[in-house]
Amino acid sequence: MPIQVINDLIQFQTALQSAQHRLVVVDFYADWCGPCRMIAPIFESLSTEFSDVVFIKVNVDHARAIAGTYQISAMPTFLFFRDGNEVERLRGANANRIRELIQQFSSQIGSSPANRKAANASEKEFLQHFVPYAEKMQIYEDEIAQTLALSLVPLEDIKSKATIDGKLSHYILVKELMAWFKHSFFKWTDAPMCPTCNIKSTANRKQGLPNAEERADGAHRVEMFECPECKAEVRFPRYDNPIKLLETRNGRCGEWANCFALFCRAIGLETRYIMDNLDHVWVEIWAEELDRWVHCDPCENIMDTPLMYESGWNKRYAYVIAFAIDHVMDVTWRYTFDRKVTSKRRTQCRPAVFYNFITKLSNRLAKTSPQERQKELKRRYLREMIEFLWPQNNKRDGSDAENHGRISGSKQWREARGEIAQTTSCVIKPTANEIDAKCLEILYNSATDEYRRPHDASTSKGYKSLAFESKNVFRKVETDWKNTYLCRTEGAEKGELVWKIEFNGEKPKSVTINYGDSFCRDDGNVLAVVCCGEQCVRVNDTVTLNEFNDEAKYLEFRVELTGGKGNNAWQHAQILRCDLDNVKPNFSIRVEFE
Repeated sequence: MPIQVINDLIQFQTALQSAQHRLVVVDFYADWCGPCRMIAPIFESLSTEFSDVVFIKVNVDHARAIAGTYQISAMPTFLFFRDGNEVERLRGANANRIRELIQQFSSQIGSSPANRKAANASEKEFLQHFVPYAEKMQIYEDEIAQTLALSLVPLEDIKSKATIDGKLSHYILVKELMAWFKHSFFKWTDAPMCPTCNIKSTANRKQGLPNAEERADGAHRVEMFECPECKAEVRFPRYDNPIKLLETRNGRCGEWANCFALFCRAIGLETRYIMDNLDHVWVEIWAEELDRWVHCDPCENIMDTPLMYESGWNKRYAYVIAFAIDHVMDVTWRYTFDRKVTSKRRTQCRPAVFYNFITKLSNRLAKTSPQERQKELKRRYLREMIEFLWPQNNKRDGSDAENHGRISGSKQWREARGEIAQTTSCVIKPTANEIDAKCLEILYNSATDEYRRPHDASTSKGYKSLAFESKNVFRKVETDWKNTYLCRTEGAEKGELVWKIEFNGEKPKSVTINYGDSFCRDDGNVLAVVCCGEQCVRVNDTVTLNEFNDEAKYLEFRVELTGGKGNNAWQHAQILRCDLDNVKPNFSIRVEFE
């Protein structure tokens, strides 16, 4: 049954009555709530799985009458109704508990899935995205494509450098190939050059349609740019055919990985094409001497550093999948460190359905392989699964690459994608004195730009010093008006500030946040949200939380600054505003422990 979206109180109560004896499950959510976004596809999946249950979504920002009537204060909150009466209430994005309650309260007829490995509509849509990647691997085996690639690569020179004591090292071979590819063959393109003026064009945010020639060369979409000098449109076809890329020799990560994969296969390296769920691609090669797959990112000229994306680029992966000519592998656990946290992000498909699909797709690719090859694939599969059991295998302690942000692409482009390493990343933890006092309190004064921790008798200078994340935000001092505030940097569309407090095993009893005066004008907007465990609450001025579940291991307070008009739009959303002679803290976070 499709989910009903209701924002009117009368319509909501009518829906409850119309359901009669059937179970009604209501998701109270907000667009700004991270756990709400995480649980949304699961809620959609449950609505397909349990056909006799009525599912309703209520946006609390658009349906204040409903939220007020049912006293909703934290998001997400799930209410369960039968015969118009509330029978249960659950705060937080706990998918397993939601399922348990549905099974507990719903009638048995039509409420249990017939086949737990069968994908529902939303899961089918998600899984279908993987199929083209599997089909894509065929082109790298094309003899003409490989011959063209071999005609361009200085193979003998590369092989001589990779031969040690008469034996060819696959590890060194791909390392030398990647260095040549990065520095001598392929170029990065943020925006194409104007062919007339020979200057870099600027984005005009339009998507064009590929013409017949571009389609024939494998372009499925075209980005449109504009020359700042002659104002002519400049086309940037996103070619997906590696043979064409041997000619154009430019692009972004998709083109880089695509073309590099062809070179790897052309020189005889077993190759996987790796895609993630966050818009980046790279390759892996099989290193015979190491008896394992090795991560290779041609954009960065970095290899064998799989945790670089999570540690240095701030990626938070849910799915990372490897595609080879004769198999498919879920390699998420090579590129993430905390299996428990990563598992919670994998919400777009039930695990049994996902692995059933991956297994069938992989078996389909492998079925034409010789028996000896299939036997070798099984051996490698078991070895890889054992490797995944130990996350420490993927760490490269002491490696600069593991903690560095992205280097390919312009700084503005990388910042927009959030792939520049953060230099803030302070996680606040209770000290021994604060644990003894059963209270951790952070006090900040914008006038002095200083934090105090009264229960630890310590201070920290600068608003960034205790911030977990700071993007496009700075402290503005107006000497003429004698005041100060935090706002976003000029030209930035959004500014973000995050404070994170880990409880280190202590159980919170209450959390109070007061973030002082904010100022908005001309459509400027301040969004402040506190998340703890599996629930989020919007903060207008002061908020107190006093209900926590076992998942409440840390607290995260996030503020986003957006909107405004004209050249001074960056000033039209301000927080922590105060006079320069202010002596009292105007921002505080207080956590009391049991």
